Amino acid sequence: MKNLLYFVAAFVGISAALANENATPFRINVDIARYRGDSTSVYVELYYSFDVTRLKYVKTDSAYQSQAVLRVVFKNSATDSVVTGQAFRLPFTVSDTSLLNERRYYVDVLGFLLKPDVYRVNVVAQDGNDISRGDSLSFPLEITAIGAQHIAESDIELCTSIVEKEKEAHDRFYKNTLEVTPDPSRLYGDGQPVLFYYVELYNLLKNKSEHYYTKVSVVNSLDKEVISYEKTKPRINESNVEVGTIKVNNLRTGAYTLTITAIDSVDTTAATSSKKFFVYNSALPMENVASGTGNSVLASEYATMSEQDLDNEFDEVKYIATREEIAQYSKLNGADAKRKMLFEFWAKRDPDPTTPVNEEKIEYMKRLAYVNEVYRTAYKPGWKTDRGRVYIMYGPPDEIDRHANEINMKPYEVWHYNSIQGGVEFDFGDRTGFSDYVLLNSTDRDELHDDSWMNQLQAQ
Repeated sequence: MKNLLYFVAAFVGISAALANENATPFRINVDIARYRGDSTSVYVELYYSFDVTRLKYVKTDSAYQSQAVLRVVFKNSATDSVVTGQAFRLPFTVSDTSLLNERRYYVDVLGFLLKPDVYRVNVVAQDGNDISRGDSLSFPLEITAIGAQHIAESDIELCTSIVEKEKEAHDRFYKNTLEVTPDPSRLYGDGQPVLFYYVELYNLLKNKSEHYYTKVSVVNSLDKEVISYEKTKPRINESNVEVGTIKVNNLRTGAYTLTITAIDSVDTTAATSSKKFFVYNSALPMENVASGTGNSVLASEYATMSEQDLDNEFDEVKYIATREEIAQYSKLNGADAKRKMLFEFWAKRDPDPTTPVNEEKIEYMKRLAYVNEVYRTAYKPGWKTDRGRVYIMYGPPDEIDRHANEINMKPYEVWHYNSIQGGVEFDFGDRTGFSDYVLLNSTDRDELHDDSWMNQLQAQ
């Protein structure tokens, strides 16, 4: 539940950024769904989208042109070797820059056949006219074989629309008589009040009966079920497609999880897929979950958290805790005392107690959600990595220099912060080859300093 709260905070931050287009950087949204492939492989679709108005447009003789440069790589997690990938450029042209005043999202899908294994997916997007502007994602992906003995299910694909349509040449979103337009952002509400979903079911004729059952449910960030319904479906084909809609206009702003379960009516075996999505309804602000404010601890999210969840959250906020607070928390016994301290911890950091949200907590949780998604490794969550800590403490860097393929050098990154101490840098290196970039040096007076840090990156 607690991780969902962090995603709520992240999307509150996103919604606030929407009000100021000039402050919105070039970002890419990515989602993935796995489907049955051939006898040895799983078919994986990677969906991505980005706002083309965030690109830099250069005037030509008759128009304004931009381009996005994308690279998608699947690496084997155990060997760090490249298994497959694609790299390409996407050009965009407008006749008048006034057409860029409203957001225009480009959405596409890439398909891959992958053998069951654990992978790391790296996605890099850059502005072709200004390569200093871009975005990157790196996350683990476990591919498991889809069994043939019992009822089975693909991942859920979240969409902006699903319509019946005859197949047309080069229709990249067509499958199973439908045009399925993915929504990699997974953000609904204002502007997109209906969520569409697509999922495939397999092995439906393994048992002899007329029907099987499906259940669709949506739970909020407090694990409370807000939508639930069941359907009885006839067994006609070996596989089937389940599509449907969820109206989100009555859901409060926050994070939710959609779960679709298929149940065999004969042997009661079941297959389940879940996917998180996010709702921003300006008329329905989130309940007092991410704010840490309220008249008492019982009015905050801490009232429903277990002692383990409380301990986990305090670990994650130690970067901004004082020595006294860390020592005080270590002496507490019982969940009630820890709830009270965490409540007071954020209350005294609220820059404006008159507002219904704690702006500092939302910003912290937004950063925490980001690093857990982008900088996690196979061995540790993103907030425990050095890049995650620096990002949480100092925010997004003003500039990142990435050096991934220099001769006789292990990969490294240099982060620049222009407004800290007159300008500082943080130097991270991937010494192990497992994408765990550790801090080797910084010019920040309060951080690790080593003038010979590049010697640690010499390839053997």
